[in-house]
Amino acid sequence: NNIVTETERLSHLITQVLNLEKYESGKQRLMLSSFNYEEMIDTTVLSLQPLWQQKNIQIKKIIPNSELILYADKNMIIQVLNNLLSNAIKFVPTSNGLIIIRVNEIDGVISTEIEDNGKGINTELHHLIFDKFFQAKNQTLKKPEGSGLGLAICKKIIEMHQGKIWVESEINKYSKFLFTLPTQNYN
Repeated sequence: NNIVTETERLSHLITQVLNLEKYESGKQRLMLSSFNYEEMIDTTVLSLQPLWQQKNIQIKKIIPNSELILYADKNMIIQVLNNLLSNAIKFVPTSNGLIIIRVNEIDGVISTEIEDNGKGINTELHHLIFDKFFQAKNQTLKKPEGSGLGLAICKKIIEMHQGKIWVESEINKYSKFLFTLPTQNYN
């Protein structure tokens, strides 16, 4: 059983390395289409249900406009949401875990926040965690298992969409990952 999980972890890692290579070399082209953003978020949250249900995590959505249409590479954005939500699920406390997904649109830019009430991330690591080579030396600061390349891939995908991604956090209170995407038009 352990061998199986270890093999899965490695093959997952290899896939991520190859993905990152693809994104960085510019070989990966955006397959753009228009879709309802909230529906996509719902689908992604649902696909992770076994993980958050197991930990009794409450997931709250704050999306004032349910008609938001995003013009983007759907599979790539799903990958970003998947990565950020999986990380949040790993980080939250088991007893009273809470993840809040907030989406807003201002002047043609959609901003998404994924906040968790986990143990937070040290300020000096905020820009480092998006680096593919980063694994904090101090073991208490190390990125959660398996998220090593996840955030580097998220950053690459968001930047390919002309967006930005960053983190805000307070130790022992919360971590909030934020990313912005233009509603349309990537030249």
